[in-house]
Amino acid sequence: MRTHSPALHPQPQQLGALALGAALGFALIPAASANYYAGSDRCRSCHAAKYREVTNSIHAKMIRVNAHLPGVIHGDLRLPNAPKLGTSNSPTNDAHWVMGGWYKEESYIRTNRPGDPFPYTVTQFQSDPIKNTYVQNQSLRDWTVKCAGCHTTGYNPTNRSWKELNIGCEACHGPSGDHADDGGDTIFPVIDRSTEGCGYCHIRAENVAMGSFTNKQFNFPIGYQLGNPASLQFIPEPLTATASFYPDGTANRHREQYLEMNHPARAPSKHYAQGVSCTKCHNPHTAGILTNYPSGFPAGIYGIKNYDNVNNTTNYVGWERGGHLWHPATHAPISKEDLCKTCHTAVSDHHVHQFSASALAATITCVDCHMPDVINIDPVTLRAALPSHRFTAMMPATSLKFGPNAQPNSCTYRCHQSDGGDKSARARWADSIITLKASPLVASSHPFQVRVVGTPEYRYALEATTDFQVWIPLTTNTAAALPSYMPRWGFEFADPGSFGTDKRFYRVRQVSPAP
Repeated sequence: MRTHSPALHPQPQQLGALALGAALGFALIPAASANYYAGSDRCRSCHAAKYREVTNSIHAKMIRVNAHLPGVIHGDLRLPNAPKLGTSNSPTNDAHWVMGGWYKEESYIRTNRPGDPFPYTVTQFQSDPIKNTYVQNQSLRDWTVKCAGCHTTGYNPTNRSWKELNIGCEACHGPSGDHADDGGDTIFPVIDRSTEGCGYCHIRAENVAMGSFTNKQFNFPIGYQLGNPASLQFIPEPLTATASFYPDGTANRHREQYLEMNHPARAPSKHYAQGVSCTKCHNPHTAGILTNYPSGFPAGIYGIKNYDNVNNTTNYVGWERGGHLWHPATHAPISKEDLCKTCHTAVSDHHVHQFSASALAATITCVDCHMPDVINIDPVTLRAALPSHRFTAMMPATSLKFGPNAQPNSCTYRCHQSDGGDKSARARWADSIITLKASPLVASSHPFQVRVVGTPEYRYALEATTDFQVWIPLTTNTAAALPSYMPRWGFEFADPGSFGTDKRFYRVRQVSPAP
């Protein structure tokens, strides 16, 4: 399978095919043509179903024509009290395109306006559909160096041009003009299932110098070659950037998924290390197909809050249930509630969440704890637009360490709102419930008896000391249901080495899986 660089390709041209002649017995082989971007419309004739999926997805809707221009019927998310851009007093706004806005913010782009320093300028105004407010940036931005590399298909950094707006077929498959010219018989487009194939856009990073380009010239990586994961080079947003990451390194902005899984400043996530790529869970063609929830849909639903300019209402738009996720083997649509179980077959839905009868009865799934939706949180519903992609639970102890206002946790950022008068109290309460414990079982008796409380099916090592210098291994056990203490999990141990001593200190360590 051939691979192609996503940029710097020749313009369309055809090379003549030389027929060697059937009389010689040779099969007629199409001559190789110079490859070029054919455009998504040309893919439709052979790949109609995939084309419909792609063009209905959020990938194809991130750049939209401004509805305020004459003759344009597409809606945007503009709030009714939004200020006019520039100095125009006309009811028609002078912005030509609308970018984003489904779950984070909406920016306005104008083209070739007299006095603009760039041919494509991101204006000062941005809508925040979650807070229903407008914000103003202090400076204009050149869209061709700040945004275009990921919001277009076939971007060429040399002349800052592109084949088509939005993420079309060739943004992921590479230039496919020769494939189309060949009728798909012998020349095939790239099929890049690597995390890097998605990560070169789902990343918050600047470019590494290459060729005539200098470091940080673009606000996105350049030079990635589809099908060659090692070619992804970038200068990442640092984990210390508070605008992009929570103190524990979990993303708090969109476009951070790759850095959550494989940031150069820390060990990669377990999923990434084991080769679990984005397409293992996500159908790349339907990625984010949008559905308008009907009026009156519960406000607590997972979804994307947006402004409906036509109806003058704020509503939710949500991912199709199972539409953007698929079974990793059959590729049939699947809910995220079931997706984790296709690999983690032995893990209970409630896993750690077995502290009490009400905890066991709660309606929770793996992703509630391991992929909390903490990116762009709606302050009213406490629902957020996007989940984290570290695939690790955000612990209450971390909220206490960094401060609960700065650092959410999986237990109390949305759930358990009644378990404490404020965020700090709730974090302390949650930490007291889930913290690994070793406590006396029966006081003033020999041998000393210890109860270890932990996570179902995890293994723990119990150790003892009298001087805090030398720790003596006692036992390593798997947490099981504790008698008369249900539904707590752990084990109990009578310490034979405690005879003849008045004091003995214990500690417990999680040994499997590795913490």
